[in-house]
Amino acid sequence: MEMDIEALYETYPILKEIDIKNNGVIKSNTIFRELYRGEFLKTSQENCLGLLFVIEGKIKIHKLNEDGEETNIYDIGSGELCHEALSCYFNCESLNVLGKALQNSKVGMVSAEVVKNYLLEDSRFLQEIYKDLYKKFTNILDNKEERVHESVEKRLIKLLLSKDSKIIYSTQGELAFEIDSAREVVSRKLKILEDSGYIKRTRGKIQVIKDLKKLLEEK
Repeated sequence: MEMDIEALYETYPILKEIDIKNNGVIKSNTIFRELYRGEFLKTSQENCLGLLFVIEGKIKIHKLNEDGEETNIYDIGSGELCHEALSCYFNCESLNVLGKALQNSKVGMVSAEVVKNYLLEDSRFLQEIYKDLYKKFTNILDNKEERVHESVEKRLIKLLLSKDSKIIYSTQGELAFEIDSAREVVSRKLKILEDSGYIKRTRGKIQVIKDLKKLLEEK
């Protein structure tokens, strides 16, 4: 517990400031969890369950429409905030989103009561919300601009490189989801990479054989 709270303080210094001012209220009302890659976070559209803080790893936030189709919204990395969870406290309509761990992650969940009565009453924390929201908004615009001018093949190679591993455990559908493309299109691009000797595919797994960085530079 002590190591977890210190890791939370280091990742989110503003929480340490607020905790010191309020006699350790955050330390006493935070639950820590480890999430495995691919694990989903449970959410509630009716109740504010608390606020998620990512200490290690990355959580993907995506929206579900009425047909069950998914749309990427943003990723939450270490030190960032989940604005869909925050919207609950401002009586905003839920976007009907899910969180999914993109890699093994460690998170802390601060209770709803502490969020409402302490965090959202602190002007410094509100500034952190604004800065994080602006950063996400800028990233969304940059990514949209990048997708307009960048081929699916190039986006796919970049995604594979970002996994930073010679063995990548992802399905074609998951890769397509991450680059906002269709599974069939990603399947064709992966076949081209495989036929060229850069990767080897098996069910749910991709093995990187040749240097994808060099291939990316040639694109």
